[in-house]
Amino acid sequence: MFEGINTSGSALNAAKQWMEVSSNNIANADSSAAPGETPFLRKRVVLSEITPFETALTGTKGVKVSEISSDTGSVKRVYDPTHPNANEAGYVNYANVDMTAEMTNLMVGQKMYAANTSALQANEKMMEKDLEIGKV
Repeated sequence: MFEGINTSGSALNAAKQWMEVSSNNIANADSSAAPGETPFLRKRVVLSEITPFETALTGTKGVKVSEISSDTGSVKRVYDPTHPNANEAGYVNYANVDMTAEMTNLMVGQKMYAANTSALQANEKMMEKDLEIGKV
């Protein structure tokens, strides 16, 4: 009976981390780096199923964040010789964050969170009905 709670709980935690990473990416989207330094690199969340072995150890089923990795794709280069972080050629390196993709990721995280909150509430109602049946 509590498996549903554990599963929804693990998904809520994963959705929370998903939204935190997307929010962090959005917050750093316009950051630049000094010449010779690497600008902020977009982070991405990798979700995976909690394996049967982990379930046997912890008693928890569901989903987990297996990795938060940096996207090593190309950074944005903008010609702005007046910028304090411009290199000798006048280019500034900015974070490789695509705002459209990040806003979409944030909405996906919100939908994941909302769906699992609904599942948790449905599980709670089922447990209440189980208790009512036992009251006879």
